Amino acid sequence: MQKKFYMLLISTILLLSPIILLGEQTDRAKLQLTLNQAVEQSLKNNLNLKLIQEDVAFAQGDTQKAEARFDTFLSADAVAKNKKMTPVFEHGSKEEHSSQLNGNIQKRFTTGTEIDLGVRTGRFKNDAEGLLFDPAYNSAISLSVSHPLLKGWGTDIQTAETQAAEKQLQASTYLVDSQAADLAALVKTAYWNLVFAWQNIEVQKLSLTLARTLLEETEAKIDAGKLAPVEIYQPQSEVARREETLIASERAIGVADDELKLLLNSSDWQTVFDPIEKPDISPVRLDQQVILNNALANRPDVKAMDLQVDAAMIKARLAEDNIRPSLAIIGIVGYGGTDETYNDALDAVFDNTDTEWQVGLNFSVPLSNDAAKGTLTQAIATRNKAKTSAQLLRLQVKKAVRTTVRDVQLAIKAMEATRKTSLATLKRLEAEQAKFEAGRSTTLDVLIAQDAYSQALSQENRTTSIYAQLLAEIDRIQGVITISSTR
Repeated sequence: MQKKFYMLLISTILLLSPIILLGEQTDRAKLQLTLNQAVEQSLKNNLNLKLIQEDVAFAQGDTQKAEARFDTFLSADAVAKNKKMTPVFEHGSKEEHSSQLNGNIQKRFTTGTEIDLGVRTGRFKNDAEGLLFDPAYNSAISLSVSHPLLKGWGTDIQTAETQAAEKQLQASTYLVDSQAADLAALVKTAYWNLVFAWQNIEVQKLSLTLARTLLEETEAKIDAGKLAPVEIYQPQSEVARREETLIASERAIGVADDELKLLLNSSDWQTVFDPIEKPDISPVRLDQQVILNNALANRPDVKAMDLQVDAAMIKARLAEDNIRPSLAIIGIVGYGGTDETYNDALDAVFDNTDTEWQVGLNFSVPLSNDAAKGTLTQAIATRNKAKTSAQLLRLQVKKAVRTTVRDVQLAIKAMEATRKTSLATLKRLEAEQAKFEAGRSTTLDVLIAQDAYSQALSQENRTTSIYAQLLAEIDRIQGVITISSTR
C-alpha cells in the first residue's frame, strides 16, 4: 500500500512538473516592446542589413577606381653613370661621367586628350679633347599631346566606366533601402506572430480552466450520485490534453520570441519580449491600381534594377567602342638649352633655345581582336539579362500587389466571420453548460463545446494577426516603411 502511495506521488509530481516549469518560464522578466521600437532597433542592428550596406562601400570603391583613369600622375627619376672605354680615335674619350634628373606630369582629360609635361636636366663630362663645354649642362622642357580619333572618341566613351560605376553605386544604395523595407515587414510579421503567441496562451489557459471547472463539477455530481463514476475519465483526459496544449503554446512563445530577437540582433536573450500593442482591426479600403503605381514608381529594388540596366547598356557601348581600331593624333614640342653651367643652361632654355616639334598619327588594330569581341558578346548578354530581369521584377510586383490586395480583402471578411464564430460557439458553450447542470447533457458535449470555443477564439486572434501582417506586406510591396496604427 505504501509503495503504491509513493508511486502515485511520483506520478503526480512528474505530471505537474511541466506545469510548474511552465509557470516559471512564463513569469520570467519581460521587456515591453512596441512595434515602432522593434522596427527601429532592427534597422539599427540587423546584421543582414549591415552586410548589404557594405555592398555600398564596395560599389563606392568601384567608382573611385573608375575615376582613377583621370588622375594626375607625377613621376621622377635620377640617374648617375660612369663609363670607362678604349678610345676609337686619337684624343678620344677614355672616361665619361653623366647624371640625369627627369620629372614628368601626366594627365588624361574626359575628352580623351592625354598630355605629358616633362622637365629634364643633366650633366655630362668626359676627357675627350676639343669639347666646347666640359662639363656640359643640359636643361629641357617638353610637352606631348595625344588625342583619340577612333576608339575612345568623345566624353561619353571616356567616362563610360565612371558612369557605369556611379549607376551601380546608386543601385547599391537603393538595394539597402529595399532590404530595409523587407526587414521592416519581416519584423512586423514576427512581432504580430509573437502577439498571437501571447494571445493564444491566454486562450489555452482559459480552455484549461474550463476543463478543470468541468472536472470539479463532474466530481461533485458523481459524489452526489447524479453521474456514474466512469464519467470522471473524460474530463480528466481532457484536462491532461489541454495541459499538453498549454505547454506547446509556451514553446510557441519562445520560438516567436527568438525569431524577433534574431531580426533585432538583440543582445539580451534571457528577457522575454512583451509586445504591448494589438493589431488594428479597422478595415482598410485599398486601390489596387494606386498601390501598383506606387510600387513601380517608388520601390527601391525596381529603381536599382533600372540603374543596373543603364550600367549594362553603358558597358555594352564601351565594349562596342573597343572593337574599333585605335587612331590618335600626337604632337610634341620641346625647348632646351646647353651650356657650361647649370644656370646658363637653364637660361638658354628660354633665351638661346634648342627647339623640337613633332606631329603625327598613331594607328593600331589587332588582326583578330578576339578579346574585344568576347568582351562585347558578354556585355550584350549582360545588358539583355538585366533588361529581362527588370521585366520579371515588374511582373512579380504586379502579381504581389494583386495577391496581397485580394488577401487583405479576404482577411477583413475572415475577421468578421471569426468574430461571429466566437460569439456563436460561446453561446453554444453556455447552452451546453446549462444543459449539463440540468442533467440533460454529457461531459463530452460540454468538452466539445469548450474546445470549439477555444479554437474559435484562437482563430479570431490568428486572423487579426494575419490582417496586420498583410498590411505590413502592402508597405513592403510599395517599398516603404511605416508603423501601423494600434489600438
